[in-house]
Amino acid sequence: MLNLQDRETEYLLSLIRCAIKGDKAPDNTGVDMERLFTLAKKQQVYCLVLPCLEEANLLDKDQLKQWKNYKLSELKKTITVNSERELICADLDRAGIGYIFLKGLVIREYYPKTAMRQMSDNDLAYDKSRRDELIRIMKKHGYYLGASTDNSDDFYKKPYCTFEFHRELFNDKDDFCPDFSPWENSTPVEGSSRRVISREDNYLYTVAHLYKHYHCVSGAGVRFVVDLYLLTHSDDELDYAYINKTLEEFGITDFNALALGLADDIFEDKEPTSEELELLDFMFSGYIYGSEEYDIEGELDKYGSKSSFILHRLFPSKSFMFDTYKNLGKRPYLLPFYYVYRLFDKYRHNKEYMDRDLSQLKKIKK
Repeated sequence: MLNLQDRETEYLLSLIRCAIKGDKAPDNTGVDMERLFTLAKKQQVYCLVLPCLEEANLLDKDQLKQWKNYKLSELKKTITVNSERELICADLDRAGIGYIFLKGLVIREYYPKTAMRQMSDNDLAYDKSRRDELIRIMKKHGYYLGASTDNSDDFYKKPYCTFEFHRELFNDKDDFCPDFSPWENSTPVEGSSRRVISREDNYLYTVAHLYKHYHCVSGAGVRFVVDLYLLTHSDDELDYAYINKTLEEFGITDFNALALGLADDIFEDKEPTSEELELLDFMFSGYIYGSEEYDIEGELDKYGSKSSFILHRLFPSKSFMFDTYKNLGKRPYLLPFYYVYRLFDKYRHNKEYMDRDLSQLKKIKK
């Protein structure tokens, strides 16, 4: 059985298991409920475990109020984001822009209740040849293009709406970039320009995305393992010959076995191996996508000093600017103007994130 030194982590995993299997929550003796609350928020499994705690009557009056207040804020956010997505997808359909739901938008359907699967943003793949039209649609709905990477366009709207539109699923500048397209095996949705990712490709993308976060980015939360468990214990009849062949091509067959082994330990209450414990420790080392401090430390290592890091943040590469602001392709002489415009735009829309990064930067002694 799971026997971890950290009582709160151990208990949270027990709650996750009970929530998915419909079992009663175990006794919480010795659990720091305030720390459990913090852990559940960081790992974004709050909505998954709260019903178990409520049903077992394990929260006192003040704790219940704290958890329910957060639940209400999440519910408000979910309603707003769902409404925004319906409006945006309706415009994509009218324009005939092809798109595919990814990540949580698909995987939430595998949970006992869709509301149990929290989502920090909306991820979609889209027809990259229609990028200019997509940007016009998003701006019409009050969004701004906060980031444009080599493989995605990220749109933001206060207070908490985020849409990541992926031109490609992986970035060829990362150490891990498999040649993988969600379009090839997708199926059309009648009366819409949306297509549905195949069940096999959805599984492959979940594993590959976890691997990328574990090995190439800043971290990965335990929710990834919950997703994998549900995908492999659903009523879907998966083509495992295709899945295993593709995993081998990606070079992540062993990692897939490791992640599935950890999922089996958690949901069957088994003792994890040392390698599985290492993966689990990594998942609880920070937030759902890792530690903010780790993110910035990695950037500092890349650029060598705080001054170089700040300079890059203020004035990113020309290629980044030309990718983000397509008008520069026709008017490259406006580059200095767009650098200034970008600074004011970031300050207006993303001041809280800028303040957060500066605060984390001050803590790092390099």
